[in-house]
Amino acid sequence: MNERSDPSTPSDDTLLELLGAALQVADPVPEHVLAAARGAVAWRTIDQDLADLVFDSAVELTGVRDRDSARQLTFRTADLEIELMVVDPASRRLVGQLVPPLATSVTLESTSESAVQHSDAYGRFTFEAIADGPVRLAVGGAEGRADVLTDWVLL
Repeated sequence: MNERSDPSTPSDDTLLELLGAALQVADPVPEHVLAAARGAVAWRTIDQDLADLVFDSAVELTGVRDRDSARQLTFRTADLEIELMVVDPASRRLVGQLVPPLATSVTLESTSESAVQHSDAYGRFTFEAIADGPVRLAVGGAEGRADVLTDWVLL
């Protein structure tokens, strides 16, 4: 019988949990180090407002809608709401609107590429043939920098 199939041998995850618990007791991370780490993460986008995902129909309406219906997502900051809809999952078409309406650049970033569109006077924009995988939007900004970034979402 090999070691992996032996039920009495703990899994790697179990061993990592045990090691983590032992280290936490023997040598816990000092609070000032944790505070510095949290601060470093907060500073990564100091010049940008992060838009939080506040609605995702794939999560909110599980079991209510059929798989072929459009997926809707809403991101929000204190000053801007970004409404998105994956209109046709087969052709990977994404339409969106900025609320309040804003004519600006909107960049769709994925792990492999990015595409830029400009929203119209009503804040509307469209991306065609978006890549599979995680994506996020960067909205507006001077000198090529985004004023607002969304969370990464899997489309």
